[in-house]
Amino acid sequence: MATVGMPVTRASAITQELRQLILSGALAPGTRLRQMEIADRFGVSSTPVREAFTALAREGLVRQSTHRGVIVFAPSVADIRENFEIRIALESLAAERAAEVISEDALAELDDLLGRMKIALVEDPDMHSAELNPRFHAVINGAAKRPRLNAMIESLRDASVAYHTQFAQPMLTAEYACAIQEEHEEIVAALRARSPKRAAEAVAHHIRHNEETVLAHLRSVGAATDRG
Repeated sequence: MATVGMPVTRASAITQELRQLILSGALAPGTRLRQMEIADRFGVSSTPVREAFTALAREGLVRQSTHRGVIVFAPSVADIRENFEIRIALESLAAERAAEVISEDALAELDDLLGRMKIALVEDPDMHSAELNPRFHAVINGAAKRPRLNAMIESLRDASVAYHTQFAQPMLTAEYACAIQEEHEEIVAALRARSPKRAAEAVAHHIRHNEETVLAHLRSVGAATDRG
């Protein structure tokens, strides 16, 4: 773990670095994070490390336990289901609101992303998952012009990215790639038609499909438990 510069506060810099290590999979699910060890590596006292742990716990990336300390989040099937259930509700609402007010510039950006995503699904799946797909959904959620709603969605998506990247990236078959591309195109078509109900239903269907694929993949590799 490399020492990082401290752009705002020590706690925020450590939070950012640990978040990236978790999302990248460098810190695997179930890894115990030792406060003094991290403080030594960053060359700081224990206080900003504790603050970083608290911030990461709020994001759902770590779990704090009196007996076990701080552990990188390892989700159960119940955890994953709950995350997707809440995302379906919130992201459907965001799509509904976005359909009412989305700008032509935002629609143009979504069209551009659709084209790039179609190519990336074949040529660069990592770019699709790590860059283009998150940007696609961020444009839609941002277009809703509901800052608090958007912040809640981003927090849930961060937690989702953690287990996707760590051990739950679905097998990207040609059938699955084709299906999610079509789902993205339907979402954009609904937004362009200014149809709130259609947009909400398209997003809900897309996220539900994602949930089913992730859970099936996790079970196939034994990466998630049924606790909870």
